[in-house]
Order: sequence, then C-alpha cells, then structure tokens
Amino acid sequence: MAALDTAAREARRPPPPPPPPPPAGDDGTGNGSSGGNGSSAAPPLPAPGWANRLPAVCQPWAGPITTAAKANGLDPRLFAALVWSESWCNPDAVSWAGALGLAQLMPSTAASLGVDPWVPEQNLDGGARYLSQQISRFGSVELGLAAYNAGPGAVTRYGGIPPFPETQNYVPTLLERYAHLAG
Repeated sequence: MAALDTAAREARRPPPPPPPPPPAGDDGTGNGSSGGNGSSAAPPLPAPGWANRLPAVCQPWAGPITTAAKANGLDPRLFAALVWSESWCNPDAVSWAGALGLAQLMPSTAASLGVDPWVPEQNLDGGARYLSQQISRFGSVELGLAAYNAGPGAVTRYGGIPPFPETQNYVPTLLERYAHLAG
C-alpha cells in the first residue's frame, strides 16, 4: 500500500526545476546586468543573486521560493531560510509530526489553505501564506516563526516564544540563516 501512496504522490508532483544557467555577462548581482552599455538585455534570472548562498540542494528552488514569498508579501530570503530549515528543500520530506513537503505543512493546515502539500509550488504558496498570516497575527518575524514551528496556540498560551527546546532553537537558527542569505 505504501508503494501505491508513493506512486500516487509521484504522479501528482512535478520534478524540481533545473538550476538555471547564468546569463552571459552576469555580474553576480542576480539582476542579469553585466555593467556594460546595456545594448543587449540578458533574460531575468529565475533565481536571485542570494541563491548562491543556499545549500546546493536548495538552489534549484530559489525561483519558486521567491515567487511564493513575493506573492505573500514576504522577503524571499526569509522564506528561503524557512524552507531550508524545515525540509532541506526536499519536496518529499515528511516530519516525525506528519508535516509534508518543502515548507513542511501539516495536512490540516494545507487543507485549510486549499493547497496540495505534494505539489511543490502549492506547498510553497501555502507555507508562505501561512508564515505571512502568523507574522501579521503576532506582529513580529520572531513570533511568526515561533507560531509556524510550534503553532499559534502555543505562542498565545506562553505570550511569546514557547519554552519548547525545538522552537527555542528553531527561531534563532532560522534568523541566522536569513542573515546569511541577506549577506
């Protein structure tokens, strides 16, 4: 039965996007500019310049992460740090608690957001939307991240970052990764 579940998931999940080659003359800023006279515009990069600071396994996901983050009013580097921390950019990740996919959405959260957690782009959109909701609800990135990890009820109950070791480590680790990506 597990083989059938895996086969069904594989049929629904598109393959990850290949990493884009850098355009000729790219200056590494992520905007496709060579600093030249501008006579021929390079195509825009699907992945921004900070993507080279991600682990190699995450770099192919920088474009879709950026799309989901911007659509939900988030800094793409913050959301990339979350996906890196949550799943190591593995679209097939399943946590001990049952969280699924790139952004590690709980099945009930994915359902409430109307996304299929096994479709990477939907998972990313759902994760970005949920993080944005938590940041808005609690008024800070730190508390929004804590709510993403431990649940909004725990943040409300404790009036801040809950005293759970996982969450106590999660928030600073994710913020360190965000700072690393921000360069």
